[in-house]
Amino acid sequence: MRRVRQWVDPARLAVYEGIIELYAPYVLVRCARYTNSRRHAQQIGAYTLITACLVAGELEQVGQLGRVVDIVLGVVGPDVLSGGRGQVSCGACDELLIVDQRMRKMAAALNSLKRPWREALVLHYVTGMPVGDLARLLVRPAGEIVRRIRRGERLLAARLGAAQVRSSLARFAAGLDAGWIEEVSSCATEYLARRAGEN
Repeated sequence: MRRVRQWVDPARLAVYEGIIELYAPYVLVRCARYTNSRRHAQQIGAYTLITACLVAGELEQVGQLGRVVDIVLGVVGPDVLSGGRGQVSCGACDELLIVDQRMRKMAAALNSLKRPWREALVLHYVTGMPVGDLARLLVRPAGEIVRRIRRGERLLAARLGAAQVRSSLARFAAGLDAGWIEEVSSCATEYLARRAGEN
């Protein structure tokens, strides 16, 4: 957290909570590309969401939340690959981020897609964002978002060797660790709220 040096405007906290709620599942999927350590992923996920919120706060228009995807992608991978390791408290055993093999296979397949298709699939199927909202978020026409989703489905089906991609994505979304998402979201929100209180 030492890179986070700005104060948070209390009026922005509601916006930040929205960003955290929207992107926490996306961050979990991205963390699975680099680590299957639950604790390590929690640390990276909380840091990523905090950083994304603070950078989004610096954008001229907070409505440009599609740029948060760029921020998230630019933080998760480099931080993990730079050699950071999750700290396990004395005597504690770390748990797996994703235990089920089918879930891991789906996470790997999603992470192997290029960003336009991955973000469309994850934000639509995993986060549950309707096409219209996703088009506004990414500042793209709804028709383009539909094409991204359909293309992403075809690419994902080819990687998984499965025809029923939509039902597989629904099972994947339902099987994600809701506790992890809640813990990471709470950690990020509490940190930002504390910074706002110190302002």
